[in-house]
Amino acid sequence: MPISHLTKPDPGRENLETGSPLSPESPLPFRCAGCGSCCRGRRDLLLSGYDLYRLAVRLDLPPEVVAEGFCDRYTGPDTGFPALRLRPRKDTGGCPFLVNGRCAVHDARPLACALYPLGQTIALPEGTVSYFMQAAQCGERVSEQTLARFLTDSGITEREPIDIRWAEVCTEMMGWLASRAPSPLQLKFICRQMEKSLYFAYDRTAPFLPQFEGNVKALRRKLASLQIPRKDEPDENCNP
Repeated sequence: MPISHLTKPDPGRENLETGSPLSPESPLPFRCAGCGSCCRGRRDLLLSGYDLYRLAVRLDLPPEVVAEGFCDRYTGPDTGFPALRLRPRKDTGGCPFLVNGRCAVHDARPLACALYPLGQTIALPEGTVSYFMQAAQCGERVSEQTLARFLTDSGITEREPIDIRWAEVCTEMMGWLASRAPSPLQLKFICRQMEKSLYFAYDRTAPFLPQFEGNVKALRRKLASLQIPRKDEPDENCNP
């Protein structure tokens, strides 16, 4: 099944598509009007590790500090996988980065924000990305804009390889968790290690992807060192 990065509780499984996938040349007569409507009253904006890294670079703060200040941290109810959700302001219910009706981090906005009003799915293991039109409650109509142009102008095409890799690793780690039965203490340790490796352990002055790949390799070694057997094969090597 295709997976995506938008709105449901577990990272990598947040939003199912509606309608048929768009082709690169499909008309997309939408342009943001800057009204801020899509920035208000939402509690479903999950962040990937790359989203958090981009915000950290923009704010010149360590990723974990950004998460503490602007996100809710939790584990997915179906997978036990650690997740970050953008925390709305208590006074307005709006995005914490909505300032005077404008996005204060527009050049580093999360994928879900850049996609609006699209949904995105990533089919694995192929890594095929599809886009779907969702109902837009705001915006302006424009002529002669295609999906390909929208994705390029929004910075989505440029980051697509990283988003595919994030989906692959999330799926791998959720599969590892599902195939084993760690003790509560082990699970707490595992979630903390996953959270640190995938979301926080980045130098914001260095490129994201090489650090991410290094973190994933280190995380695999840590998980293997726990020697937690698979549910169906107790004596099998437990590398993810």
